[in-house]
This record gives sequence, C-alpha cells and structure tokens, in this order.
Amino acid sequence: MKKGQILLIIVFVFLLGLVSCKKENENQNDLRLKYIGQWNFKGNGYTYSGYYVYDSLMNSQWVENVTITTNYNDSSGIVQLGQNENELVFKYCESCNPVIYNLDDIGLVYSSSLGGNVGWTLTDTTFFNIITPQPPGYSTSYSTYNIEGRKL
Repeated sequence: MKKGQILLIIVFVFLLGLVSCKKENENQNDLRLKYIGQWNFKGNGYTYSGYYVYDSLMNSQWVENVTITTNYNDSSGIVQLGQNENELVFKYCESCNPVIYNLDDIGLVYSSSLGGNVGWTLTDTTFFNIITPQPPGYSTSYSTYNIEGRKL
C-alpha cells in the first residue's frame, strides 16, 4: 500500500467514528428515551345508568345500575419510540394493537363540549388516559374508560 492510500483509510475511519459518535450523542438527547421500556397497564371501564321506579301509589325509588370492568389488569406492556421525532408507541398488552401518541399533544385538558377532563398525561413513571369522558352536567347514563400505567 502506498502512503496516500493509508492516509485516506485513516481519514475515512476517523470521519466514520465522528459520524457514529454524533448520532449516538443525538439519540441520548432524545426526550422520549425516559418513557420507553416495560410498563404495567390497567384498563378501567365504568358504566352508570339510573332511573326511577314508581309503585301504585306513585312513590318513586331511584334505581342505579353500575358496571365496572377491568381489561388487561396488571398486563405487561411496552412503550417504544415512534417513527417521527415526537411519537411514542404504546402497546398496552401482548395482544393489544399499538397506539401512537404525539408528545406535542401531551396533557390533560378540559373540554366542555366533550364533557370534563379528556386527554392523557405522561411522566417518566406514570401514564393516564381518559378515552371516554363523563358527559357534561347531569345524565341518567354514561360510560367512561380510562387506562392507567406505571413504568417497571
């Protein structure tokens, strides 16, 4: 090998090292990294309905029907990086379809048109998502579904 070829190889290896170190350093600055990993998720459903029952003397009695369901209770899930720079992919359980969240939309917000608190919150150790909020005002029936998670 000639001196010029050896010098060219050394420069190429040096530049390759710089480029790979830069990518690794950029990846370490990714704010999403604190969220990725194994999580434990729990899905809670709550359905309420109520109505009056009248007897022959027109005395009324309020009857309530409450159903509480739990899906993927204490299920092992995972949070992964999404394809776009602000995306996280949540998989609540092994057989669940993945759900993509955009970190730009993070936060629990109040919406009177949707009825109460809607949205989701995320910290480096906890997750909470209101999928179906309670309706605004008084209602004789409604359903909510919330997902809670904690990082393992």
